[in-house]
Amino acid sequence: MGRFFSPPRRFFSRVPGEGVEIVRHAVSCAALAGLKMAFFSDIHASAHFSDAALEAFFARVAALEADIVCIGGDFAEDEESLGRLLRFFPLLSPRLGAYACPGNNDHEIDGFARRVAGQVCLLVNESVLVEGLRLGGVDERKWGRPDARALFPAGEDAFRVLLSHYPVTHDFAPGPKADLQLSGHTHGGQFNVLGFTPYALMFEPRGHEWISGECMLGGVRTIVSNGIGMSRLSLRVGVPPQVHVVTFEK
Repeated sequence: MGRFFSPPRRFFSRVPGEGVEIVRHAVSCAALAGLKMAFFSDIHASAHFSDAALEAFFARVAALEADIVCIGGDFAEDEESLGRLLRFFPLLSPRLGAYACPGNNDHEIDGFARRVAGQVCLLVNESVLVEGLRLGGVDERKWGRPDARALFPAGEDAFRVLLSHYPVTHDFAPGPKADLQLSGHTHGGQFNVLGFTPYALMFEPRGHEWISGECMLGGVRTIVSNGIGMSRLSLRVGVPPQVHVVTFEK
């Protein structure tokens, strides 16, 4: 899959959370061998995303038994939906915690950071060290100010993961680059007809370097997720929602 053209999938849904596929990725890192990380993005909880569907989604992620859960932003469409969404976060309980970066929708919800505190560790231009894994997150760029330059300490012997809502190249100077970037925002185009998505028709022109799948951005291996929910229209065509499982191997 690429920036403008990507092969469509046989998928159609008007129901948020329906048909979520699990996409698996292997990463070589002997020091973290056996560690499992789950990543999803763009839940977009809304009045159309029912409590039953939210509960089923979180139960399915929990069943993956990931050590760490990472979230790529855009939790909800409004305050009421965010409140409903957060009720299901305790279903996850990953051994090493849940971490997230903010999305553009999140900045539009009053008190977002305060409200998600306790359920997820929100990383905004900062990083944490978790059992040999240096996990950093940047702010989103529509309303915020993303800055990845000081996320990863020089000389530290840790695998570096960057959470970035937007699938774009970041400036890590003078620090080292991430080893892996996890992004969302695009929903894989959300509508893919004959290989064309809104991004091929100049929606957010030149705003993103990749729409869906794995790629290299600025020399960094990057996973761009199709996300979970829907925005603008409650409809997905040719683009199934995704949860990604990253397993570290020797």
